[in-house]
Amino acid sequence: MKYLHEILWYLALPLTIVVSYYSVLFGLKKFEKLNQKQEEKDNQ
Repeated sequence: MKYLHEILWYLALPLTIVVSYYSVLFGLKKFEKLNQKQEEKDNQ
């Protein structure tokens, strides 16, 4: 129990990196869809 805090911290750091990576990918996909719709609207 003495090192529980340190162990949890070292496990949380890679998890934070993975979550932020996938959230950026999700945001980019949403932005590309919105951008594509806007371009189609502008071309008409």
